[in-house]
Formats: sequence, structure tokens, C-alpha cells
Amino acid sequence: MPRTIDQQIAEAENRVQRLKAKKRTKDTRRKIIVGAVMTAQAFKDVNLAEYLLFFLENDLTRDVDKRDAQPLMNDLRKFIEKNQT
Repeated sequence: MPRTIDQQIAEAENRVQRLKAKKRTKDTRRKIIVGAVMTAQAFKDVNLAEYLLFFLENDLTRDVDKRDAQPLMNDLRKFIEKNQT
């Protein structure tokens, strides 16, 4: 039995939702990869550590983000303090 127009629309909408979810997943993965690389490099280069700390201190606005980033920020401060000339 042929599908109705409403069924075809529903299937198309479901496909769009699946594609949007796939896009969000890929975007999240990209952010995780970039964050991991930048964090690792920041602990090798004091200038990069200072930049990263500056951005974290100034650009995080949500309390939950600030709280979750606090241990990293503390580690960056220690690294900077230890490696400043």
C-alpha cells in the first residue's frame, strides 16, 4: 500500500532529525579533539598556557562550566608559576 503524504512528511522529518543529531555528534567530537590537543600543548608551552587560562577565565560564563574547568585552570596556574622565567 502506498504511503500517504503525511507518512512521507513524517519520514522526511525523522531523517532530518537524525541528520541534525549526527551533525551535533560530529561537532562535539571535533570540540573534544581540539580541546584535548590544546590542553596537552598548553602544558608544554607557558605562553599557550597563559592564553588558554586567559580565555577560560574571561569567556566562561555559566557557573557549571566555571566549576568544571576550575581544576584545569588551577593546574594551568601551577604550570605557569613553575615555568615563568
